[in-house]
Amino acid sequence: MIDVTVVVPVRADPLLARAVASVPVDAELIIAMTAPPPEAVALARGLGHGRRLRVELSPTPGMSAGVNLGTRLASHEKIVILDSDCVLQPGSLEAYSEALDRHAFVRGQTLVERRGYWSRKAALGTERLNRVFRESPRLFGPSIAFRKADFLALGGYDEAMVYGSCDHEFALRLEQKGLKVGFCEGAVLVHQPISFKIDTRSHLGYGRGMAYIDRLYGGSYGLDYCRKRLAPRELWIRAVERGPMSVLRSLILGSLMLKGYRRDTAQAKAR
Repeated sequence: MIDVTVVVPVRADPLLARAVASVPVDAELIIAMTAPPPEAVALARGLGHGRRLRVELSPTPGMSAGVNLGTRLASHEKIVILDSDCVLQPGSLEAYSEALDRHAFVRGQTLVERRGYWSRKAALGTERLNRVFRESPRLFGPSIAFRKADFLALGGYDEAMVYGSCDHEFALRLEQKGLKVGFCEGAVLVHQPISFKIDTRSHLGYGRGMAYIDRLYGGSYGLDYCRKRLAPRELWIRAVERGPMSVLRSLILGSLMLKGYRRDTAQAKAR
C-alpha cells in the first residue's frame, strides 16, 4: 500500500471517471467536491467499488476549497493533487512518494494529449514549462504534491480565489518564506487535449486570479504575469521554437488574461 493520498478537487466533470481509473486501486483517493450538483455527487460515489475512495463535499466553490478539504481529511502525510481532467502515468505516485521524502513541496511533469491542431500547440508550451521548472521549479499545477503538515502550516490555498491562479498565490507565499520546491522527473500527469475553448476560458479566469493577487499583495506581479505573454522577447522565443501559430496563441491568451484582470479589477472597485 503506497503512503500517498491522491486528492481530486472537482465540482462536476465528465472526465472524473477517467482520472479515477488512473489511480492505483490500493491508493487512498479523496474526491473533494466543491458546491457540486447532486448528479455529480452520485457519479463520484459510484466510482468507489473496489477502491479506497471517499467523496467529501464542501459548500464553497473553487479549486482552493477542494484542495484544502481533501488535504485536511487525508490519512497520509504525502498529498498528490490530481485534476479531474488529468490522468496519472504509471509509477508516478511512487516517484512522488520518494521525492516527498526529500522535499516538502514537489513539482512533477505535465504532458498534454495531442489531439487536434490547437492541443498540439498547447502541448509544446507545456513541455517548455517542464524544461523551465526542471531548472527552477515552482509549485504550479497540474502535477504538484506536498506534505500535508507543511501545506496546512502555510494556511493552504486562499478560498477567496474561485476563478484561477490559486497555485500562483500559494507559490508566492512559499517563495517569500524562502521555501524550496523539488522537481520530480518520474512524476507525470497527462492533461486532456486542450481545445481552443478550454484554453481561452481558463486564461480569462487566470487573469481574474492575477488581479486578486495584486490587490492582496500590492505591486504588479499579476499584471506583469498577464503581460508576459505579449512581451516581444517571449513572442520571439515562441516564433523561433514553435512557429507563428504559437505566437498567435500567445497573443490571444495574453489578451484574454488582461481582459480577465481588468474585469476583476473593475468589479472589485464597484463593490
